[in-house]
Amino acid sequence: MLGSVPKAGLQSMVCQSILVLICLVCYGCGGLRGATFVFDDTVAIVKNRDVSVLPTNWTAIFTHDFWGASLVSSDSHKSFRPLTTLMFHCEYALLGLSAAHMKFLNLLLHCVNTLLMWRLVRTLYVTEINTERWATISAALFAAHPIHTEAVSGVVGRAELMFGMIHLLCLLLTVANTGKRSSQTVGVVLFLTAVGILFKESAVTIPMSCVLLDYFQNGYYLLSYRDQWNLVRSRMSYVVYLVGTSALLTTRLWWQDFEPPTFKEVDNPVAYNEHILTRGLSQQFLLVMNIWLMLCPHWLCYDWALGCVKLVTSIWDLRLQGVIGFYSIVLVALKNFRRLPGMMLALGLMVVPFLPASGIISVGFVIAERTLYVPSIGFCLVSIYGFLYWYDSSSGRTYWRLCLQVLLMVLLSVMMLRTRQRATDWLNEEKLFKSGLEVCPDNAKVHYNIARLATDTGNNTKAFQHYHKAIELYAGYESALMNLGNLYREHGQLATAEEYIRLALQVYPDFPAAWMNLGIVQSAQKKYAQALVSYEKALKHRANFAVCYYNMGNLYLEQKLYAEALHHWQHAVGLNPRQPKAWANILTMLDNRGLHDDALRLSNQALVHLPNEVSILFIRANVLGKMKHYVEAERIYKRVIELEPHNMLYHTNLGVLYHRWDKSQEAIEAYRMAISINSGRASTARENLNKLLKRLEREAKVVIER
Repeated sequence: MLGSVPKAGLQSMVCQSILVLICLVCYGCGGLRGATFVFDDTVAIVKNRDVSVLPTNWTAIFTHDFWGASLVSSDSHKSFRPLTTLMFHCEYALLGLSAAHMKFLNLLLHCVNTLLMWRLVRTLYVTEINTERWATISAALFAAHPIHTEAVSGVVGRAELMFGMIHLLCLLLTVANTGKRSSQTVGVVLFLTAVGILFKESAVTIPMSCVLLDYFQNGYYLLSYRDQWNLVRSRMSYVVYLVGTSALLTTRLWWQDFEPPTFKEVDNPVAYNEHILTRGLSQQFLLVMNIWLMLCPHWLCYDWALGCVKLVTSIWDLRLQGVIGFYSIVLVALKNFRRLPGMMLALGLMVVPFLPASGIISVGFVIAERTLYVPSIGFCLVSIYGFLYWYDSSSGRTYWRLCLQVLLMVLLSVMMLRTRQRATDWLNEEKLFKSGLEVCPDNAKVHYNIARLATDTGNNTKAFQHYHKAIELYAGYESALMNLGNLYREHGQLATAEEYIRLALQVYPDFPAAWMNLGIVQSAQKKYAQALVSYEKALKHRANFAVCYYNMGNLYLEQKLYAEALHHWQHAVGLNPRQPKAWANILTMLDNRGLHDDALRLSNQALVHLPNEVSILFIRANVLGKMKHYVEAERIYKRVIELEPHNMLYHTNLGVLYHRWDKSQEAIEAYRMAISINSGRASTARENLNKLLKRLEREAKVVIER
């Protein structure tokens, strides 16, 4: 008897170690090498000034949405997750903007959630099956399930991971106080719910999950329906949960001025369909699709928007057989809920956290795999419950039980391999977008993202191909139309560029970026008056549009209105100081006008926000050289060359600096390096080198003659 305690403790430790090992095998063990920010990470973290600006702007974090826009703005998606944003900001302040360490923290949180789930299931009172087995196997399935890849491998999945952790902690707290009338428990759960809502809005369902768990753990389901109803109405903790949840929800809506989010058809075609029958049938089919993705996670896609799931327009659509089958199972389960309470509890824990994403409120997605992270807890529980119920009922058939054990091991192995494969897709955008094309070849957004990435990497042929394909699949795709117009502008086809950008504005007349890009095209066509009107319309739709002010400055520069140009560039960096092109234009203008002290002062301000921006460092070095501050100029030129060693211009200017400084040998080496990098364009370096060599030759002759 005395040895049983250490033995039980050892078994527990081994179990937990295996669960953590499964998580690490699926997502770690070299799987984070070369990790980059992908898809939504770019907007929510990399381009979000609430994350990457120091010192901490507390006001912005608690008044902006998850993507960095003002929560009360008409453009906001109303996804208010300030504590998630604050976590990203703290990581940036401590460790810098690194995708690898942020994804590693996601992995640690997934390990914690796996262990919390294992601990929760062990404490449940369920008599139909062995809870130790239920806890271990269901937690192993949760650790290895491929549906979690987006939440764990995508940094923005942090919101789901934190929601999951708080959800499990509240459930553990509820189980620990089963049968007790503790007001403190209710208060702590509501407090944790409030904290959870600041990580992820879906946390508002936590009290409902706690009520469900309390209902089954106290055995209320065994009472008659009338007694159950009377008990539920009279149980004070349930009433407090209801009032508290309502208060939290009201406060959350008040924070966004009770304004609903506005989404586009491209985000969720189901919600925007004008036919009620189509909307209703399609939404029911999407519920079944979500369950199917958890049941068979073979087809996984980072974006299920346009073209992935065809709308269900008729009751005779064969896909509705799955809906009928699902509700048939639910009805059978409800009919037998007293006999299989563990299964009903698991089903409830799957359904309740999914309610906010189920279509009962407007959401900006068709299917989002990361929203299944917390509902999958219930799915794993109900799946393993069914397996163990079947396994225990086969107690007299040893061979059959052995087959079930083998099948379970094969299932877990396949899940782990699939998760590891999917995790590699999330390492970079090229792999991720390619995997999306394999699953949803008719998804216009997938083609759009491939084209956008191809543009960034300079593969314009591929970009043209996929932009045109995106527009072919969805003619009203305003972002694709605008970007295609921008691509034609970069290739000098200004008339075609204007045509596509105007098409984008026909689809979405209040599109500020499209108005700005139309202004850029018109400016390139020397239609200055029209360009100014387009820029003003862009600013009308987005008042603090920093990039637009930068382009207006360029417009005034082309008209030689230097004071106006400088004013607009300064306005641009005032709105967003992380704009290198605007800073470079300001510094260049000051340098050209001989205002070197002003140029140095402003370059210091720019480098506070952009410490490694090569263009700003280069201009600063040029100014220092003109002011004969040779030592400081040399140091900055060398830093610039270290950042971009294959830029011919930087070596040329370093040579000019040495030339002025009378360091002839260093100047010759710098000029020769510039010529070796790009001999065809290094005319200045070649001319300066020839002049320097001739001068040295003349000086040598003079010395000899003496």
